Amino acid sequence: MLLKHLVQSLRQPDHWLYGSWLDTAVRYRRMRLGLLWLLIPTAVYIWGIGGFLASMQPGLDAARFLAHVALGFSVFRMLTAVMTDSTSLFSGFQYYIYDGHLRLTDYILRSLARSFYYFLLSLPLVLAAAILSPDFTPSGLPLSALGLAVVLVNLFSFSVLLGIAGARYPDIGELMGSVMMAAFLVTPVVWYPDAVPADSTPGLLMRANPFHHLLVAVRAPVLGETVDPASWVYLPVLTVAGLAAAAVAYRWCAPRVAAWL
Repeated sequence: MLLKHLVQSLRQPDHWLYGSWLDTAVRYRRMRLGLLWLLIPTAVYIWGIGGFLASMQPGLDAARFLAHVALGFSVFRMLTAVMTDSTSLFSGFQYYIYDGHLRLTDYILRSLARSFYYFLLSLPLVLAAAILSPDFTPSGLPLSALGLAVVLVNLFSFSVLLGIAGARYPDIGELMGSVMMAAFLVTPVVWYPDAVPADSTPGLLMRANPFHHLLVAVRAPVLGETVDPASWVYLPVLTVAGLAAAAVAYRWCAPRVAAWL
């Protein structure tokens, strides 16, 4: 059922593709800077917070560290946006659902596309920071793009599961913000993965954290960073398990979402 609805949504993208861009444009159209506001948080985080953290570590290569932070922040911000939005996803479109538009993949793709737009709009600043790094590896861009595709597939699975759970249990939305704050601490966004010993508690938490492996899949190829061999096993297992769980949950729960709302 999930695959059938997904294929239908991809063949008829007018609702989610145009709707997601409209959500973004309407939000910023009355502001003087418009969509440029989407670049400001990225710039502040990379050169503001990233620069501050680099200055606290004497001997650290600032250009290399800022590139690490830039890619880490942009990907993790997309992860956070999708995870938090998904918990209230269907309630935001309940009138469409009540009106008989029961193909839930349209709403899932709309939320996912909106967060992906934010990521794309911040990409010029991220690439600028990456190019300034002495470790920048242009030949790694295709592998990084493949890693980004893996991230999007997993975010789709997460959105299905969290969207259904959030429709049944609205309190999950309040919990998700705290979960993502905790996840940020154990995800190497502003620190290097090799900063923690593999056999320590922080190291074990990091390696059990799916966001760490998703982040590495995008960042490591273009910055010449070492990829833990466990990530090459973790990511396929995570992707297959996530899609299977999403398919089962969608099949059994999608017809009940309208009643739960």
